[in-house]
Amino acid sequence: MPDIEREYVDLLFRASKKYASWDPEIPVVVGDWGRITSGRTGWAFWRRSRGTFLKEGNIFDDGKAAEHAINVPKEYGADSTEGVTWIVSENVTECDISAAAGGQTPALAQCTVSAGFKTSSGRGAILAMENDTVTSIDPPGSLRRLLDEKSMQGCVVVSQVHRCSKFARLLTAKDSHSVALGLSVEPPVSGVVDAKLDAKWVRSSSTGNFKSKVGKDGKRDYYPLFKLVSMTDQGTSSGMRGGELEEPPLPDAVPPWQLKEKSNQV
Repeated sequence: MPDIEREYVDLLFRASKKYASWDPEIPVVVGDWGRITSGRTGWAFWRRSRGTFLKEGNIFDDGKAAEHAINVPKEYGADSTEGVTWIVSENVTECDISAAAGGQTPALAQCTVSAGFKTSSGRGAILAMENDTVTSIDPPGSLRRLLDEKSMQGCVVVSQVHRCSKFARLLTAKDSHSVALGLSVEPPVSGVVDAKLDAKWVRSSSTGNFKSKVGKDGKRDYYPLFKLVSMTDQGTSSGMRGGELEEPPLPDAVPPWQLKEKSNQV
């Protein structure tokens, strides 16, 4: 995982406890299971822990879910037809859009949805998802029975996935203090048969690492955010009083570099 990708993932994980995909076009499905790469030693000693999720299978396809009586995942928000969900890092706050844009991007004035953000220090991470749904395994604690198996030791499972029809992700430049981001939608051309809305993401600054996609047919074909859970020695004891929950929630799968940070602090 390149440093710039790692920083984006790290910033949004600290804010949401979910993994942000650097390439949301790559499908991520609830029930996918595998491992998080942690890098190698030896000649590549200079490389940092990678933290990439490598899929090895899906518990609903290979029979693991049925074996452990894990419910089929449920999708929430499928009937929603509009709206943007914003996920930002902890060092980013919303601000007045006119101040963030600085009057440099007239296209923002025509956006159906827009927002301004200010970064307090370093780089900031911003994720926008239009028309998103959330698919989850309920209850998520039911995965404990599966992950407790010896064959699943060291594995993680995707317990929740955000899926959307349009997305924009931005990792701001270090010297960037504010930015405005919006979704511009132009009406279909008059008189053209089967004409569709022309939508695009616009921003007030060209700095930083930016990527956006718009599904022309409105299908939710992008997977910008997902949740990984794992079974760890630390997570097996939740600290909850017995009898309150039959299946306590599993701990989030933490990026490997954050685990190293915690161990260095001990």
